[in-house]
Amino acid sequence: MRLVRSDDVDALASVDLGLLAARTAAGLVARGAVTTSRVQVGGDAAWTRVLVGIIPELDIVGYKEFHRVGKRVRYHVSLFGYEDGDAIGIVDGRRITSLRTASTAALAHQHAVGDTPVTLAVIGSGEEAREGLQAVARSSNVERTRIFSPTPANRERLVEEAARAGIVAEPAGSVADALDGATSAYVATAARSPVVSAADVHALRFVAAVGATRPDHHELSGDVFTCAAQVIIDCSDALREPGDVIDAVEHFGWDPSEATLLGTWLHQKDALAPGAPRLFKSIGSVEQDLVLAHELVRAAESRGLGEVVAPIGSLREMR
Repeated sequence: MRLVRSDDVDALASVDLGLLAARTAAGLVARGAVTTSRVQVGGDAAWTRVLVGIIPELDIVGYKEFHRVGKRVRYHVSLFGYEDGDAIGIVDGRRITSLRTASTAALAHQHAVGDTPVTLAVIGSGEEAREGLQAVARSSNVERTRIFSPTPANRERLVEEAARAGIVAEPAGSVADALDGATSAYVATAARSPVVSAADVHALRFVAAVGATRPDHHELSGDVFTCAAQVIIDCSDALREPGDVIDAVEHFGWDPSEATLLGTWLHQKDALAPGAPRLFKSIGSVEQDLVLAHELVRAAESRGLGEVVAPIGSLREMR
């Protein structure tokens, strides 16, 4: 089995690899070709979450585990063969989490806007926002970016990071300033109350919302869902778990059955009339982690990165 540590992941990670994995995972979900489950246990001081998936088409069985103790969080993705159960590898999962989210959203953005030159608004300045900005800017024709974070130093830092990567960006003093004249928006916050409403995005072509993944997270107002020309989701759990989705259903009458899976939408021509945004709502799912980890292991093998070690689990033959 191959150990792919964080430095190896950083060396191997690219927008192209991320988009490839995102497209593969989206297609698997749309075809019903994955079996997944998860469990989370813990309390205020410590908790752990394990997400499990089986993907026969890729000969993968695996899981992503992450645990938090205080402010310390560690992530790992473990892969095994579906046919023989043998260990394939263990991949550091910290970067995988942000890269698969960004890549999946960038894939949706690319399909929505095509080659059209766009002005991108980024709401947020954390790791998810940084990774998303890179992925969208590298996969679409982004001419200009405006970045808002409620902490001025954070948005200035992200502007500087973007400039070093060759991305034209400027800070915005408010959400409204960031969205003014924008074509699309990438929203990645940990907000507990809505920061973006329908009035903010009605003129945009595309909105990706990736930060709110739990019932107590509400980065979008529920009316963003009802104003959208189409809502696209990365997995069915996105229709039940995020606080902004719950708000849309309970207080704005949005019907979750109207949503379209990303893998289905990617095979449809965007024939909707302009005048309302396409909304992509993502909370992430284990097949995205497993497919991306698998691609990283394959890339590590081809480039001689990572460390090959004897498997830890011993074999037992069951009757």
